[in-house]
This record gives sequence, C-alpha cells and structure tokens, in this order.
Amino acid sequence: MTGSVASGRFGETVRAAVPSWLVPVFRGVTRLGNLGVVLVAFAVDYWFVDRERGAHAIGVVVAGTALLVALKHAFAAPRPPASVGVVSAGGHGFPSGHAMGAAIAYGALAVDLDVGSPRARYAAAAVVVSLIALSRVVLGVHFVRDVLAGIAFGLAFLAVAFGLTGRDPGLAFTLAVATGLLAVGVSGAGYDAVALLGLAVGATAAWEIGGSGTARERAPTRPAVVAGLLSPLAGAGALALAADSRSAAVFAFAVAVGAGLVAPPALLDGPGDATATA
Repeated sequence: MTGSVASGRFGETVRAAVPSWLVPVFRGVTRLGNLGVVLVAFAVDYWFVDRERGAHAIGVVVAGTALLVALKHAFAAPRPPASVGVVSAGGHGFPSGHAMGAAIAYGALAVDLDVGSPRARYAAAAVVVSLIALSRVVLGVHFVRDVLAGIAFGLAFLAVAFGLTGRDPGLAFTLAVATGLLAVGVSGAGYDAVALLGLAVGATAAWEIGGSGTARERAPTRPAVVAGLLSPLAGAGALALAADSRSAAVFAFAVAVGAGLVAPPALLDGPGDATATA
C-alpha cells in the first residue's frame, strides 16, 4: 500500500510539472503504444518489405499482448482515480499495456532492423518506449509502478520470445496461440483475450497453410503437422468460449481478421520463391 501511495504521489508531481499545452502532445505520443498502430506498422513491413521479419513481429506482438491480458487479470490492480485522468481508460492498471506493448514492439524493431548501428536503434527504441510510458502517467491513467512494470515485463518477454522462436514466424504464431489460451483461461474468456486467441489462431493457420517459400523448402509437411497441433489448441479455446455466444462471435471474427492479415502475401509466394522483399 505504501508503494502505491508513493507511486501515486510521484505521478501527481509529474502531471503537475507538465504544462497544459503539452498534454495534447502526450495524447499523440500515447497512441504510438496502441496495439492497432503497432500491428498496422508490422503488417506494412510484412506485406511490402520483408515477409519473414514482418510475420515474426506480428506473432511476437500478438503473443506479448495476450500475456499482458493474462497479467492484468492475474494482478487485478486498480488504475488511478478517474478524477485525475485526462483521458478515459477502463480495465485493470497493472502492468501498463501501452508500456509493455511498446517495449515489445519497438524492442523487436531495434533487434530486427538493419538500419544504422545497433546502439542507435536501441537508443531510439528506449526513447520512444520511455515517452509512451511517461505519457500514461501524465495522462493520469497509470501509476508509475504500472509503467515501470510494463517495460520490465515487455523486455523480459521479448528476450524469451526471441529465444524460443529464433525469428521463425511459424513458432512466433504458435507462441501467440499458447499465450492466447493462457489469457482466455486467466481472464475467464474475457473479450480481449478471446479476440487475441482468435487473431493468433487465424494468423497461424494462414501462415502455415500458405507459408513462405523458404518455409515450404525447409519443411514441406510442416502445415499438416502444425494443423494437427493447432486442432487441440483451438478446441480448448472453443470449450472456453462455449458458455457465451457473443465470445464465440468475437472469436470467429478475430480468426477471420488474423487469416486475412497473413494469408494474401503468404499465398503469393510460390513454393520455390524466396522470402519476398520490395
């Protein structure tokens, strides 16, 4: 409790020190941590620049967001009082979703991109993540502890995800399905968890059925193998959703979105084509 009070007081001090004319700027900065913005950026990379890198990043971001949902429901910590908020925000406060998502997304960019030196990329990512985290405190929707924990969880997840997947998009999507199931279980089939599970299932199926040229050359039987693994995972998700028809509808829609995001470029790559770049 003492930590919460201290974090809240520090947040009030930060908000009081920020001039009112800067608040709209922080409103804009905070949007850089929105899941939709991040997914659009990685989708553009996947569709038009680098298939493998973009697909892997999409899988990692979806997986990390699903873990975030599980953590939020597990801790079930409140946000600051609505009276201090500059913008409205619902749900639990710990850890900060924007801070955790930003650490994962911009951290992945710093690791994967080949522009400039690694030190410059990591420095740029650190600045962006810090500004997004600060914006959540300035806007009054998170305690300082929330954003610090979000960054820590995000960086830890990013290290584990890259270690487990080795930049393989198929493994990244499978990780997203696994964390999606975790989120569904911990949240009691909440709509956000259901949507992320559906997104992961749709994207995974589309990638493995269509695949990239290099993936097909590596393992021509892999789609059948992964489809066999996905079936029980998707079945477990369906059982979790069975009690609520609206959740089932959210799940089905998210599956379609995930498949629609990944399938067209994957299907354009022929069996002998190399990973597409533009």
